[in-house]
Amino acid sequence: MKKMIMLASMVLLLSACSEESSTAENENSVNDSNLENENNAVDHGMEDKSAGFTMDSDGEVIEAEVPKEEEQAILAAYDEYIAAFNAEDLERYMAVIAEEPEGFDRAEDQLALEEAFTAYDTEYNPSNKTIVKYTPDRAEVFAEIEVSVTAAEAGANTEQSGRQVVIFKKEDADWKVSGLHFIGN
Repeated sequence: MKKMIMLASMVLLLSACSEESSTAENENSVNDSNLENENNAVDHGMEDKSAGFTMDSDGEVIEAEVPKEEEQAILAAYDEYIAAFNAEDLERYMAVIAEEPEGFDRAEDQLALEEAFTAYDTEYNPSNKTIVKYTPDRAEVFAEIEVSVTAAEAGANTEQSGRQVVIFKKEDADWKVSGLHFIGN
């Protein structure tokens, strides 16, 4: 999931500032730093690689046609996803995650977030939220996002911006996060 990918990259950036030395060597391969079962920056573990967004000739993201009630529900689910993460409220956060997400392992994500919430203070600040694809059981929300990560103990801070597409699917009449794609600027 995007958050985990972002946290992993932030951890790598912050750990580079530590006093420990590393013997790992970057071989300039697409597989560098991707463990066998880890979602990678190319496809983020997504089986359906058709997620994304389209821009018009003015560089604006093209919105999907969405019934007003569904639009409100999807954007409310997105807002809760971000708010729960920023509050570092694991129970609240997991409540908005799909039971069977298509882009990541739910249990692994929860364990990684427990560790991340302890080690880092992270804040996501999204803008330009736009529903870019919609069917009655699946939606994609595009957003530009600013991410700030501070190591809880060391106080080292790093910031990154990028674009994300969060995939939602409908479970028991509620919109739940099922996957995401992230492109850093």
